[in-house]
Amino acid sequence: MKTLLIYPQFPSTFWSYEKILELVDRKVLLPPLGLITVAAILPQNWEFKLVDRNITAVTEAEWEWAELVILSGMIVQKSDFISQIQEAKRRGKLVAVGGPYPTSVPHEIENSGADFLILDEGEITLPMFVEAIERGETSGVFRTEEKPSVTSTPIPRYDLLELDAYDSMSVQFSRGCPFQ
Repeated sequence: MKTLLIYPQFPSTFWSYEKILELVDRKVLLPPLGLITVAAILPQNWEFKLVDRNITAVTEAEWEWAELVILSGMIVQKSDFISQIQEAKRRGKLVAVGGPYPTSVPHEIENSGADFLILDEGEITLPMFVEAIERGETSGVFRTEEKPSVTSTPIPRYDLLELDAYDSMSVQFSRGCPFQ
């Protein structure tokens, strides 16, 4: 399955660090750790391309290549998140979404046109999504209350990143507060 992973644009605000990033010749502070982890969890016989819209736009060739579009993001990315869903649907693509924004307000995303909502903990819900795709399903909502151990999560697909665009790298060693 040719899978295009899209990380929506953050709006320009004081917290965007644009001026500081200019000084160090970088485009973005941190990479989309969630999406490169998603790519590591999904079947490795699938093909992946990642577009971080904070670095570059999705090209026509990338849209044409994709069979499935997966987006993940936070509520601050809402505007571009919704707009990328709509663009993918306009092009007839199957769209799956997950991450903090869809998990916190799934009703907003359901109304945006996304076909699949992969909510809560991806280590649990992504395999459910893959099973649905393999059965030929074209929509669904996947949820869990289970909390997986971060030690069972595969190493993220850092190879999908444009490494020189980022000021720093992310490493996940716990989920939430490690002292709870």
